[in-house]
Amino acid sequence: MSFSALPPSPASPVNSVVEGDGWWPNVDLNAMRDALRLTTMVTHPRLVAALEGGVISVTGELEAWRAAHEGEGAASLADVAPTRRIAGQHRLTLLYTRAVRFAAAAELAELHRDLTAAQDGQARADTEETTAQEYLRLSTLAIRDMLAVPRTAVELI
Repeated sequence: MSFSALPPSPASPVNSVVEGDGWWPNVDLNAMRDALRLTTMVTHPRLVAALEGGVISVTGELEAWRAAHEGEGAASLADVAPTRRIAGQHRLTLLYTRAVRFAAAAELAELHRDLTAAQDGQARADTEETTAQEYLRLSTLAIRDMLAVPRTAVELI
């Protein structure tokens, strides 16, 4: 008798992406799963819906920024500061992808809580809410980095 272990198949089909509009890049679903350590408990349709929501949120916040760069002749995000790279990758594309992933992760944490255990349910809900808030904070930081504005806002009372 022999046993052979096969690697687990991804919860999303290989090469699954939420497509950008041509100006914004595509977002790879399995890369998000890997980056945020999402398990197969997050189904493919749930992840697609969350990423679509993340794209809508982030692109909405960056609408004026995009228009300004399109006005300067940028045909895509990759055309904006193309020489600024991190580990060989376009810096702004990395920031956009981070912003979208974290916005999607926040939505997953907020909308898909696991409250199956009665005693531990509230404690887990509180932890997940903190996680959702942290994901939103990380998404906001990535957007602020793209906009080249300070990460903190200070107002005098």
